[in-house]
Amino acid sequence: MAKVIGLDHVSILVSDAEASLHFYQSLLGLSVLERPDLGFPGYWLDLFNGQSLHIMQLPNPSSGSERPEHGGRDFHFALRVDSIADYEAHLQQHGLTYTRSRSGRKALFIKDLDGNAFELFEVSSSV
Repeated sequence: MAKVIGLDHVSILVSDAEASLHFYQSLLGLSVLERPDLGFPGYWLDLFNGQSLHIMQLPNPSSGSERPEHGGRDFHFALRVDSIADYEAHLQQHGLTYTRSRSGRKALFIKDLDGNAFELFEVSSSV
């Protein structure tokens, strides 16, 4: 029987691909991957280990809907990081809003320019 062997990519919808590229690169330091011409603006960003974030400039079907303030209760993707403290300092330095995980884990939830939520989760050294 076939089995799932890992995550390949996460796609998000944005209103301005250039602004979103700048947001994710300045916050996370991600590099741009080669992307074919798909007929609409967007970028593929390298999340390492063969995984990527696909930014697609398309109308958002969720626009106008009420979304939870805390990203942990909303659609979101999670990225493993080596230091939540460093990212928290970076977010504060740049005046970016975030919430802490309500589970007690070392995790932060951030929303991008279009309200897409994502989690930064600190992986312990024993994992």
